[in-house]
Amino acid sequence: MLTHAVATELESVAGAQRRLLDQVGVLEPETVGIDAALGRILAEPIASPTDLPGFDNSAMDGYAVRATDIERASAGAPVRLPVIGESRAGAVPGAHVAGTAMRIMTGAPMPPGADTVVRQEDTSRDGPTVLIEVATPLATSVRPRGADMRAGDTVLEPGQQLTSIDIGVAAALGHARLLVGMRPRVALLATGDELVPAGTPPGPAQLVDSNSPMLTAAVLEAGGVPTFLGIAHDSKDSVRALLEAASSSDLVVSSAGVSVGDHDWVREVAAELGTISTWRVAMRPGKPVLIGTLRDAIFIGLPGNPVSSSVTFELFARPVIRKMQGAREVHRRRMLVRTGEEMSKPAGLETYTRAILHASHDGGLPRAYSSGDQGSSMLQSLTRADCLLVIPADLEVIAAGTVVEAIPLR
Repeated sequence: MLTHAVATELESVAGAQRRLLDQVGVLEPETVGIDAALGRILAEPIASPTDLPGFDNSAMDGYAVRATDIERASAGAPVRLPVIGESRAGAVPGAHVAGTAMRIMTGAPMPPGADTVVRQEDTSRDGPTVLIEVATPLATSVRPRGADMRAGDTVLEPGQQLTSIDIGVAAALGHARLLVGMRPRVALLATGDELVPAGTPPGPAQLVDSNSPMLTAAVLEAGGVPTFLGIAHDSKDSVRALLEAASSSDLVVSSAGVSVGDHDWVREVAAELGTISTWRVAMRPGKPVLIGTLRDAIFIGLPGNPVSSSVTFELFARPVIRKMQGAREVHRRRMLVRTGEEMSKPAGLETYTRAILHASHDGGLPRAYSSGDQGSSMLQSLTRADCLLVIPADLEVIAAGTVVEAIPLR
């Protein structure tokens, strides 16, 4: 059973995403060698210049024949044919002669005049002849010219992220270089007097800055080029200095200092240097999120709690980085799951619950269970999670067995 809550006046996640992405343009593409194209976003269609395969060839090791010559063959009454030659990969065979067979290897050209391949397992060899024991139908095990693709067929579409398979296909079509989306330059900074860099033992009342290494890795994962500018002190001048240094990049992502505390300067300085279109979003974790511009750069100010920072990066910064590269899909593909336990959430906030997935025993949707404490500073439940469950804002109680959307994290 589902309990409904009163709607909130905060901006919805979908509305904030639309507002943000409407400001984002696609960067000019660049040409890279095929060995550097893995994971990049293709910026042009790739068409086949020729038929592929370029000739009729065999899909099996066996014997090339004419189907009419073996139409009465059986295990009890095999057809005996003289073997007049061989076709192997990389060599052009001679013409086939009616009433004969030609030895043929997988991938080798079909001899002109032959129309069928009898697999080796259906034959036995007797000196210069072969005994065909199966009446193999016409065109069996023959891969005709153009069976895979025809000349002019578009094989790879712009906007898709290139996989190792795509790289192989592009190479097969003769491409040594590819036009791909430019990787956006992403400036990262953190704020907080309490923060020390990773690897530095924290003193009394200090914390290790885990957000910056996490966000640097997340930028790389999304296809951007990160530059970490450092940790700003809790002073207006310190925050201003780092934001001014960041404004020459394509995207600026800060963490912490975006709320209403006495020492939170990011919102005020960002408003002075640029524009702010969104500040608070109806979501948990991560309600305070700054979205706007910083001179010519897109600006996203994330909350300081590590989980909030990770979730808001996923929902806002990652789509920007992918759109700048020209990606056709800027968000991860969501999946449907079924809750394995009752869950509750605050009224009016779209909630992203860290969850672990278990395969269903009956072959149905995966079951999702909380990965642990859902507090916004709890890293263990984040690192254990397979996904984020997307619980709509108007629900407060989600019964076990409810179907919800999930954002895969692995």
